[in-house]
Amino acid sequence: MWTTVLVMAIPVGLRPVLIGSTAVILNGPRPMQQLLAFLCGGFAMGTSVGLVALFILRHTLLATTNFTVPKVQIVMGLLALLVAAVLATNIWARQFTRGPLARATVGGPAGVVVVEPTPPSALAKLSTRARHLLRSSSLWVAGVVGLGMALPTAEYMAALAAILASGAGPAAQAGALLVFNVVAFALVEAPLLGYLAAPDKTRALIAALHDWVRSCRLRAIVIAPLLAAAGCFWIVAGVSGL
Repeated sequence: MWTTVLVMAIPVGLRPVLIGSTAVILNGPRPMQQLLAFLCGGFAMGTSVGLVALFILRHTLLATTNFTVPKVQIVMGLLALLVAAVLATNIWARQFTRGPLARATVGGPAGVVVVEPTPPSALAKLSTRARHLLRSSSLWVAGVVGLGMALPTAEYMAALAAILASGAGPAAQAGALLVFNVVAFALVEAPLLGYLAAPDKTRALIAALHDWVRSCRLRAIVIAPLLAAAGCFWIVAGVSGL
């Protein structure tokens, strides 16, 4: 259970949009207060959804004959492989694409080819909108954006399934859920503490980390292979337990 929680929390904490939001807040008018509100919003969403699933819906889930540990391991393995494949596909695409994707149209004098940039995706628009909102000094806005950052992802659902299927006691399951959220928001918590001692250095480190994560190098070297290896392990363990 604990290994699954940690493996699934790391990719969530290294999302470029999360690190980018932290960088924007650090350069805002009230970085400490906004980071705290952002973190509180994320924890409120992450823990509340998890507690509902673990302690309110658990009886419904465990009552079904389809919810067994081997089947959960297979599902987790497939989810991990899917996320790894998505990351690897994005890495491969970026190696052959520089800048925004573009489409060519023929027009103008003598049939000149005009290259027009492809409109940004809905996710990119949402991320840009969130950054604009975070540049304000409103603590409520920071809290709401934090809530949105903690909406359940595939990694989060896999971690919940592992916690639920572990058979551990309520205290251990609540502890595992807390650990997941602490790891997932580590790059908000660390700057919050670092800003007290060295504000300028903290801003520079987070900005550099954001650029590095966006470049896909970290995902290519660490995240995709880690998820792929974990996915294969879980699938083998699940199949052998059927």
